[in-house]
Amino acid sequence: MANKPASTQPSALLVPLFAVLGLCGLAAYGKADDAHTAAEWAHCGDLPLTWQIYSSAYGALTFGILTLVLFWWLARRARRRGAWVGHGWQGKLALVAIALDIPLIALQLFVIWYLYQPAPGGPISCV
Repeated sequence: MANKPASTQPSALLVPLFAVLGLCGLAAYGKADDAHTAAEWAHCGDLPLTWQIYSSAYGALTFGILTLVLFWWLARRARRRGAWVGHGWQGKLALVAIALDIPLIALQLFVIWYLYQPAPGGPISCV
């Protein structure tokens, strides 16, 4: 097994898995934010952000960064062995995942930034 190129190792499949988990974290953030907005309107006032909003936003960013770190580690390991990280279908899938993950990280960073901004419409009132 030590003679295999680095990209044929099962660890190359963790790159797309982490990218998908980062995308799922953004979807969970969207659901939690929608539920929070509905609760605010039902309450007719502002409510503090829930732990689900924070954990999904930071979890998505964590998986996005882990995707980059794991791909960098795999590419470095492949280069030391004289191989290319994109060799084999696992490596090609990892390359596609990293290409999609880079703009996804920008969106995840925007979501984190948006968490700490004041409400754009001001406080909610049902008057």
